Amino acid sequence: MSQAAQPTPAFRRTPLNCVVVEDQGLFLEMLVAMLGMRGGLQVAASALTVKAGLQACKQHRPELLILDLQLPDGDGLEVAEFLLKINPAAHVIVVSAHASEFVCPPWLQGNLQAVLSKNAAFASLREELDQVLDLAGTNRRSPDKKNFESKPLSGREAEIFGLIGEGLTSKEIGLRLFVSEHTVQAHRKRIALKLGTTGAELTQRAIAQRQKFFTPTDKDS
Repeated sequence: MSQAAQPTPAFRRTPLNCVVVEDQGLFLEMLVAMLGMRGGLQVAASALTVKAGLQACKQHRPELLILDLQLPDGDGLEVAEFLLKINPAAHVIVVSAHASEFVCPPWLQGNLQAVLSKNAAFASLREELDQVLDLAGTNRRSPDKKNFESKPLSGREAEIFGLIGEGLTSKEIGLRLFVSEHTVQAHRKRIALKLGTTGAELTQRAIAQRQKFFTPTDKDS
């Protein structure tokens, strides 16, 4: 039988399940905010430690794990190894400040999608997500999310979105980021436009997003 082109995966109605493990709180918020904008992808949980990551994987059995390597209570690869025991088909994306030094262990080679540097994580991650979602048959844009998906937040916008979720005012965010209040307000308008929401609803949405992914267990562990 001659080889033929690989068939296009049938479109899945259920989104790809994802868990994010990262110990830097602000970077984690930015990752979760960006991932939350992707059609065909659902962030089931985020975690700050190996212990919380293991618990999240046990509970949700994600099909995609986005993982930092150096965590406060151990090596992030422990989470990947555990996940592959319960879901051998899972994809793993490593995001690390030491990406160039990473040596992939043999047991991970078949599941490792990419190793990304945090310095260029967001642009590179979007490309890798496209590939993962294509493989899973979920990378189809939804008409009601067209603007939302075609205009993802920039790194700065995601950072401000995370700070809005903390309940900070534009003035307080400006002081935190060493920019003017006017600059923050301009960012807020662009964020609201990209997310397809109003300025009044933006704060509620940001707070809801933060509460969804930051549980007392993660903060206390």
